[in-house]
Amino acid sequence: MFALAVVAVVEYLGALEAARKLLTPLLRPLLGIPGSAGLSLIASLQSTDAGAGMTKMLYENKEINDDERSIFCAFQFSAGATITNFFATGAAIFALTNPDGSAAVKVPMIIPLVIMFVMKVFGANVMRFYLKTVNKKQAKDTQAQA
Repeated sequence: MFALAVVAVVEYLGALEAARKLLTPLLRPLLGIPGSAGLSLIASLQSTDAGAGMTKMLYENKEINDDERSIFCAFQFSAGATITNFFATGAAIFALTNPDGSAAVKVPMIIPLVIMFVMKVFGANVMRFYLKTVNKKQAKDTQAQA
């Protein structure tokens, strides 16, 4: 609820328009979504509920279309609340030690986090490719029927 209230205040002050202009050149090629989804993207990295609620608001306000919503949901679905869950569970895992006192997990902490982010982008682009393929097929079927 707090995140949605912050969005309302930020939207009133014009920050969503600024985010749209600044983040669209980054998010459009990377994920196929507009820059106005940037705040929702950051919220989804911290809380699954805030990201979902903000995405719903973007869709209802016609900031994103149905395909962009599907792509964005694919991004949010994989490794939901990435940062929160990583620090909540990762702190315990990376603190594990062997009986001799050496670290049980010898992977640097940043590597799993990077892998999660890469797979989030990969999953969103798989959905993007799927939607593009389905839309082309539907357009072709429509032309064949006409």
